[in-house]
Amino acid sequence: MASSVVIRAQLTGGDADRHQIPAYDGFTSLAGLGLTLSLTANYIETGKIRRRGDFAGRHSVKATPIEEGSVLTDFLVSIPRISLPFARKLSDAASSEFVADLVKGVIDRNLGVESEPTTDELSSLLEHKDGDFEALVAATEPSLKQAHTIIGEGAQVMNLFGSKHQLGQLNQQSKKYIHGTVEDPEIYNKDVSVASFNVNSGYGGVYDPDLRRVVSIKVTPTTMPQAKSVLGWGLNEYANGTGKRVHLQYYRWMTLDDRPKKYIVIDAKIPKDD
Repeated sequence: MASSVVIRAQLTGGDADRHQIPAYDGFTSLAGLGLTLSLTANYIETGKIRRRGDFAGRHSVKATPIEEGSVLTDFLVSIPRISLPFARKLSDAASSEFVADLVKGVIDRNLGVESEPTTDELSSLLEHKDGDFEALVAATEPSLKQAHTIIGEGAQVMNLFGSKHQLGQLNQQSKKYIHGTVEDPEIYNKDVSVASFNVNSGYGGVYDPDLRRVVSIKVTPTTMPQAKSVLGWGLNEYANGTGKRVHLQYYRWMTLDDRPKKYIVIDAKIPKDD
C-alpha cells in the first residue's frame, strides 16, 4: 500500500517574520529536515536503516517552493510501498497517519520529549522492533542537528505539521538539547531491563529503574562481540515479561542540564542468579 503525507515546516521570528531567511543557514536547515524525512521514509519503505549514500527514501521526499507566511515549505513524503509487516495493509489515510506518527516519534526522541504513539502501528513498532526505532533515532540525529542551523540565525522557531497534527517544534531549547552532549567519563554499574536492541547497529534502549524511564544505549565496537548475546538474552526476557535484568557497565552522555541522554556500554553480563 502506497502512502503520501505532506510535512509542513513553518519558520517564524527574526528574518522569517519579514518573509525572508538567510540563504545559507536557511537552506542548510531545510536540507537537514529533508534528510531526516528521507531516512525515516526509507525505513518505512525498505525496513532498513541508512545513514548516507543513495537509498530509496532519498527519492520519496520532494520539496515545494518556499512561500510567505512567515516562511513556509512543504515536503511531500510519498512512499510507494510499506515493507513493515504490521503496516502493509493500511488504507491510504491510515498509512499517512502512521508516517506522520513515526516522524513525530523520531523528532521527539531526538529532542528528549516524552510522547506516546497515536497509531497502533507505531505502538507495534515500539513493542516488537524498538531496536530499529532507536537505530533510526540515532541515524537521524545528525540531520536533525543540521535542521536547527536556522534557529537563532534568521528564525526563532520551526514548527512542523503533518496529517492535521503538530509533529514538533525546533527552538532555542531544542537546539541546546540536541547539540549539548557532555560526556560523563565515570564508570557506572547497574542492573537494567533491555527494552530494545539492534544487533546490527549496537543501538537500543534500557529501562533504568532509578530514573523510571528508558534510556538510549550504544554498545562500543570492542564490546559488541561479547555483549550482543547478553543483550539479546535480556531483550527476550523483557519481551516474555520475566522481569530478569542484565548487568551493564557504562559511561554516560549527558544533556547540558545534567540529564542522562545515552549510556555507552563497555560491558554486559547476565547476573549469576539468572
